[in-house]
Order: sequence, then C-alpha cells, then structure tokens
Amino acid sequence: MDDSQPVFVQIIKMIEDDIISGVYKADDLIVSTTQIAKVQSVNPTTAVKAVSKLTDAGVLYKRRGIGMCVAPGAREQIIERRRASFLTHTLPDFLGEARTLGITEADLATLIQQHERKTHD
Repeated sequence: MDDSQPVFVQIIKMIEDDIISGVYKADDLIVSTTQIAKVQSVNPTTAVKAVSKLTDAGVLYKRRGIGMCVAPGAREQIIERRRASFLTHTLPDFLGEARTLGITEADLATLIQQHERKTHD
C-alpha cells in the first residue's frame, strides 16, 4: 500500500486487477474481507468499504451464506471503464506533460518501444 490513493481504492484496484488478469472469473468466490484486511494489514472496515463499492458498481455480488463472487460481465465492465478513463484522463495528461517537457511523438514512440523491449527481455 502507498500514500498516493486511499487504501480502499488500492484494494478495489487490486481486486479489479485480479479479475482482469483471470485470477477470478465470473461467479468465482473472492477472498473474504477478513483475509484482505489481514494480508494487506488494514482495518477490516476498509476492506469492507472496498468490497461494498465493488458490489455497488455491479462487479461483485453476494452469494448468501457463501461470500462475495465476481459478477458475470465484470471483467468487460472494468476494462471498458478503465479504458475510457485512460483515454479521457491519463493519456491527455501524459501527452500534455510530454509536450511541456519537449518530448516529441517520435521520442515517445521510441521510449515506449525501448521500455517494452526491456519489459519482455
């Protein structure tokens, strides 16, 4: 956990990342809020808040007597929402900062390719 975002937001992102990457599939049971709190060393109320937000968003649903499960279509919903956020917020901010620093589109393309090569080596 870091200080850049509220802890419950970081937990939401962690669960969503697991859904996107396939750790959890539709109708899979996720770890309990008690387990999340223990593993992440956070207050159980924080874990409950994160799971509650995901439930409110339709990413998770409660299976009575069992626990919280991944809603059908959750992966696609998360990807669509994050992609829209990336295109409307992250990308314009990124390109604006590059412009401010005098980094050209060609420089950016080269830097991205170099970064990708390092990541895959």
